[in-house]
Amino acid sequence: MEADNILFSFRVKFYPPNPFRLKEDITRYQIYLQLKRDLLHGRLYCNTSEAALLGAYILQAELGDFNPEEHIDNYVSELKILLKQTLQLEEKMMDIHKNELKGKTAAEMETIFLKKACVLDTYGVDPHAVKDQRGNQLYLGINHTGILTFQGSKKMNHFSWSQVQKINFEGKMFIIHIILNEKKQTIGFKCPRGSSCRHVWKCAVEQMLFFTFPSSSDVPNVVSGGGFFSWGTKFKYSGRVEREILEDMTITRESPTVTRVGSLRRKSSSEPPTPSNLVVNQVGFNSLSRSSTNTSEEYNTSMDSSNQIDNSSVLEPLIEDQEIVTSK
Repeated sequence: MEADNILFSFRVKFYPPNPFRLKEDITRYQIYLQLKRDLLHGRLYCNTSEAALLGAYILQAELGDFNPEEHIDNYVSELKILLKQTLQLEEKMMDIHKNELKGKTAAEMETIFLKKACVLDTYGVDPHAVKDQRGNQLYLGINHTGILTFQGSKKMNHFSWSQVQKINFEGKMFIIHIILNEKKQTIGFKCPRGSSCRHVWKCAVEQMLFFTFPSSSDVPNVVSGGGFFSWGTKFKYSGRVEREILEDMTITRESPTVTRVGSLRRKSSSEPPTPSNLVVNQVGFNSLSRSSTNTSEEYNTSMDSSNQIDNSSVLEPLIEDQEIVTSK
């Protein structure tokens, strides 16, 4: 691989349940930047009212107070804030920016943004395309609260870490062993490929260990996926767990100054104009592009699992990382 083709990205893996327990402003700022990216890529999915609020908070943080001489007509139409941006959402964002946020600083808006974002069901979720036992298209999300499933814009299930007893996989099947109402249950989800299933398993195990174990020394090695003719997949956790980090929050150095750089992305001239409204199959995680999920080979997606659609109708032409590579 040539050096010019290597792309390093700084990303958040473990989203803190409460970002305001982080001691330094610069760390919270990095969480804000990650969530702003998640909103743009459709991972931080929310309803239209919440999306308009979050978008307006970004406008105030990035552009400052509304200026009638500078912010003319639909000034938001040139900016990329939401994955599925509509004229109606842009108008709502501009209305909030103009009339409700005057005088708020960038730091204040980032705080308000974090308070709103961290209570959403999709906070910290990296969606994985799976199917349930009936063949319905779902997205599996894993974060500090446990394992969640979504169908389109609707949260279907939430298995908290306290309910989860074991996680394993066999071939393409990702399997969760839970205790619900004092009864043991086993729930399986089918992934597109064995490799993607192994990846989902590793993500789930890592999140569970980080957020539930008292110390890294207590974390065991985990094995899953083995069969009669094959070895299982081993996972060895490395690094500290959440409790250790929270108990050792002593910072002796002086807090670094937060240097905020404008990071709003502008639409390219080749992108189509903003639509007035979303079509049905572009609601929720169904609207994600292939590269916005952790499964590159997705199943067909639809709000109605019995009505299959062409994946090309819900794919985005470009994503951030692709734009960076092509701009070199």
